[in-house]
Amino acid sequence: MTQQAKMRSNQSSLCILNCTNGDRAAVDGANFLIGASPNADLRTSSPHCPQILCKIAKHGDAMELQFSCPVLINGAEATFFRSMPGEEHTVLGAGHMLAFKHTHQADAWMALRKDNSWYVYSSEKHEWNGPFGPEYLRSWLGQFSVNSRQQLVLIPNGMEQMGFYVQDAKDILMIPPPMPVPAEKTAWFDRHSSSAAESHGPEPEPAVTGIELNSEYGEFTCPICWFKFDRGDVMNIAVHNSLRGDPMLGDEAMQRFHATRFNDRGQALDAMGLATSDLACPHCRRKLPPGFLDLPHHIFSIVGAPSSGKSYYLSVLIKLLQATLFQNFGITFRDADPSENVILTQMKTQLFSSSSPEDAFLAKTDLEGALYETLPRQGRKVRLPKPFIFKLSHPAIPESGFSMVFYDNAGEHFEPTRNSADSPGAQHIAVASGIFFLFDPLHNTEFRAMMKGVTDPQIKKHRTDQQDVILAETEVRIKSLLGLDSRQRVATPLAVMVGKYDTWSSLLGDAPLLPAIQDGVVRLDHIKANSARVRDLMVRSCPSIVANAEAISSNVCYFAVSPLGCSPVEFLDREGTPRIGPDPKQLNPRHVEAPTLWVLAQATPEMIPSTSAL
Repeated sequence: MTQQAKMRSNQSSLCILNCTNGDRAAVDGANFLIGASPNADLRTSSPHCPQILCKIAKHGDAMELQFSCPVLINGAEATFFRSMPGEEHTVLGAGHMLAFKHTHQADAWMALRKDNSWYVYSSEKHEWNGPFGPEYLRSWLGQFSVNSRQQLVLIPNGMEQMGFYVQDAKDILMIPPPMPVPAEKTAWFDRHSSSAAESHGPEPEPAVTGIELNSEYGEFTCPICWFKFDRGDVMNIAVHNSLRGDPMLGDEAMQRFHATRFNDRGQALDAMGLATSDLACPHCRRKLPPGFLDLPHHIFSIVGAPSSGKSYYLSVLIKLLQATLFQNFGITFRDADPSENVILTQMKTQLFSSSSPEDAFLAKTDLEGALYETLPRQGRKVRLPKPFIFKLSHPAIPESGFSMVFYDNAGEHFEPTRNSADSPGAQHIAVASGIFFLFDPLHNTEFRAMMKGVTDPQIKKHRTDQQDVILAETEVRIKSLLGLDSRQRVATPLAVMVGKYDTWSSLLGDAPLLPAIQDGVVRLDHIKANSARVRDLMVRSCPSIVANAEAISSNVCYFAVSPLGCSPVEFLDREGTPRIGPDPKQLNPRHVEAPTLWVLAQATPEMIPSTSAL
């Protein structure tokens, strides 16, 4: 650290936020003016603000603030206060809300620039919600009654100790009136419907836009937020363009509502009388796939460390299941919603239709990438993985059809530091019909030591191996979400998939693995025999993986899989960056479908015939 940087880090500054527009400033020592005057150091824009609202002067370590008119300082009316290092203060008056933080971290404060987001603290529940943008904050607060609002404190981003009461801030922040109990979230709709009526004819009938729901019980589980709801709770999505803008999803989303009117065909009508066909989850409000209420759903959760190959595995699995299920069981495997599965379809096509490793290379799944979307969940806007949903049906037994739901999670979502209410992207493991843990043996030092003469370029890379930690974290999350004792185990099938089998197959001996399908049935006895061989190898090389897996579930099976069936090659991408990717001309997947067939034979035995495992 330079001498100048050291001096700055020891110097405290009075940091200021104009909460109405996000302007920030830091006062180090010289006199500082706040007001509407062109000469003010921090200019305000309210017509009610005087030319000079506040004068700030430094006296020793203290900052003294003198206001030209009475304001609410920390909730009490005054015209003066003194701030010492480490203190926070709020000021409300003259049409403005100001936040002050006396800190040594002025650079961090100014790095927020015009950030005008908010957190909401519930003094009753000791709960933090947010961050919320100003528009979403207003719509979110609209659901609370007068009594509930009294327990809420609004905290500007960057503050930790001081905030504003909703009642004091409601006029400046334009917070809608409180809702009666039970909370019916109609205030936001009412603000927009009047202008729609003026331009589109008759005033629309009010629609019920929110109902208090229990997220733990219900006939259906949302494939996006994983909360439960019943058939009668599902929301409809408005069609008429004047009904664009949803209080929870933002101005660009069509409104979600609970239908009260229907046409002769039984279709729900939106507030302008148009028939709607799309449905939405009542919790996260995300559009549900077509026919969602007609079929049972099975969530298949793929867990693994960063860069363990989950994207490649999922792309290959989907490609092979389409052929395997139809050829062996007459089962049609197809997209439930092609438009929503387009990213996975592109990945599959890119892998199998490319002519070079550069074109076949799949980038690492990013926590903020296209495979995620921002949605409301428990009062927060969070990043959730997009589901890939496929329908399975058999013409001879149509009533037994069902859907399979997959996710391509970033590996970081399974790390211990990511399990928070603000990052719940991997919580689908608690409601899954099957959990698939993809173990990368080339990440593990002990496993690598057993491999001789392997030339795979991945073995040159030495990365920190946290796969046993990720599996242990998976156990903690499942039991926490399900409310289980630490000694209890779930009965959910857990497939431990040891990847890149093509590089280590010699460690299992000369005898080939037995086929998972034979004579039109899933051979569970073969799968069990293969599992015993793989487990023995894992006990010798990675006993912590076996111990953690068998602490999670009473139904564990071990698989050797190779999505690519060949070693990847090294190449330079278009920017000249060294990469490792598959050669599409050498792809030869091995045993990829076996874990899924093992789970399906248990979850849907009427569709997937199987032999006994004994």
